[in-house]
Amino acid sequence: MKHKRKLVVGLGAVAMSFGMVATAGTASAGTNNTDYVYSNGTAAGKVWFDNDGDWFYVQDLKSDSHGVAVQYRVDNSYAHPLLVNNGGKGTVKAFNKDFPEGATVWFRACLTEDSVAWDCDDMAWSVSAVKARA
Repeated sequence: MKHKRKLVVGLGAVAMSFGMVATAGTASAGTNNTDYVYSNGTAAGKVWFDNDGDWFYVQDLKSDSHGVAVQYRVDNSYAHPLLVNNGGKGTVKAFNKDFPEGATVWFRACLTEDSVAWDCDDMAWSVSAVKARA
């Protein structure tokens, strides 16, 4: 069974990425992004990052006996332990982190079984959010 995912990026986030390259070293606003994990052609889970407060939200979208998790890293660091939502279809679990200002946060949505990710390893990392610089 092949799992597909899609990164949803708003035009503002794309435009800001270009602006940040052109104005490196200056203050910039943070970005928020969303990632989905698919099972059998339908969205099974959704993860979004809110840079205002460094929140990950993990939502289970499908009754399929699998949990949904987010795996993340900061500035290309090692992959941090999974943040898992095993609450079932329709549930959202919030996780608050404290990332350094100006850090690039990468994340990917994964399906889990018994709190172990079984489809993360072959998923690409997505550059997902850049925190505002102080």
